[in-house]
Amino acid sequence: MTLAAAVGAAVWFFVAVASGRREAWDSDLYWSLGMPVAGLCAALLGFLAPERPWRWGMAFFGGQAVAAFVQNPTANLLPLGLIVFAVLGGLCAVPAYIGAALGRRMARG
Repeated sequence: MTLAAAVGAAVWFFVAVASGRREAWDSDLYWSLGMPVAGLCAALLGFLAPERPWRWGMAFFGGQAVAAFVQNPTANLLPLGLIVFAVLGGLCAVPAYIGAALGRRMARG
């Protein structure tokens, strides 16, 4: 789970720096690059560790929530942001479950 959280934080910081935005999700790059990376990361980790695959998306966006707080600890919309991170993490459960199903199928033969 640490890997997923670290990749999530790295994506947050990379997009914020590359786009010059204070918050990564204010950039189109977040939605065109960051979200696909989240989905691929969740699917790959679900494939490699198929037990409780929902955790991979949640860990990725948990890392982003920590990164957002570190970047701007006085954000007055942080509670709303945490809700958005939770929703995005839930959405990433879909590719994680697909990856887990593929991993289980390949393991069976």
